Amino acid sequence: MNAVTFLLGYAMALSWLAPVLFTGPISVNVHPRLSVAGWLVVVATASFAWVAALVILIAGAAHSLITHTAPTFCVEALGIAGAVTLPPTVATVLVVALLAVTAAVATNTTRRVIVTLYRTRRANREHAEAVRIIGRPTGHDGVIAITADQPAAYCVSGGRHRAIVVTTAALELLRPPALAAVLAHERAHLRGRHHHVIATLNTLAAALPRLPLMREAARSVPALLEMCADDAATRRHGREPLLASLVALSTRHRLPDGVLAAAGTAVADRVTRLLQPQRAIWWRPQSLAMVLIVIATASAPAFALTLCTLQP
Repeated sequence: MNAVTFLLGYAMALSWLAPVLFTGPISVNVHPRLSVAGWLVVVATASFAWVAALVILIAGAAHSLITHTAPTFCVEALGIAGAVTLPPTVATVLVVALLAVTAAVATNTTRRVIVTLYRTRRANREHAEAVRIIGRPTGHDGVIAITADQPAAYCVSGGRHRAIVVTTAALELLRPPALAAVLAHERAHLRGRHHHVIATLNTLAAALPRLPLMREAARSVPALLEMCADDAATRRHGREPLLASLVALSTRHRLPDGVLAAAGTAVADRVTRLLQPQRAIWWRPQSLAMVLIVIATASAPAFALTLCTLQP
């Protein structure tokens, strides 16, 4: 079961090293969609490695019980078989202990993930139903207006129950082009199912708080998804209306006609990005390096699973 050793080590390496890599210089000037893909691939690969190691352990333990043999770690492919040869009793105790601990952690983590996702989905569904009751329809499809002094616009999705919510203060503050850009931004969130992505990452971070990968992914991905939604809105309505809406919603002041002020410190990163000229960033060295890292990250577990298979 040399694959178990490899997969466990690989999952641990990803959990501690990937956050350092993905928040370092390589992530600068990388398109947000590519960055999101990188984070999700790493999280999925690390999760797969943990689960695959558990499955192999269970299969090995079951085989040993059926054949009445002691499970051993086959690492001939690594050239270190002699260094890890264990007596049958020790090997059995070691594998059973690893199996018990891993199974307990996996069961608890799975339970917490399922419960948290169910609660989040139910809360979102109740929220969407509530705003449809207390709000009023607008002239825009799927958009509900609620009375509030705070200008805000957001979307909520709970399965088939979804809505875009805009406060009356925001409707009064935003001009039609800016409002259209905001609605396009929120529709991009719903279309991309960004709520599910964020909920899953937050759940994994809560269930596995000691893994830096889960914590950093839950912290970094939401901002990247906001930028992805910004891009969708600007492709349809241009940068200026979206920029005007960001500044207006964050400062409660309209922008004068023809002025692009770098205001609204709460959304400084997104405003700064919108103020910069649009340039092709897919073929920069950082982007190509990110693509190679993502491919290598996803391919490594498959290589690990072939180590024992290819042995005679």
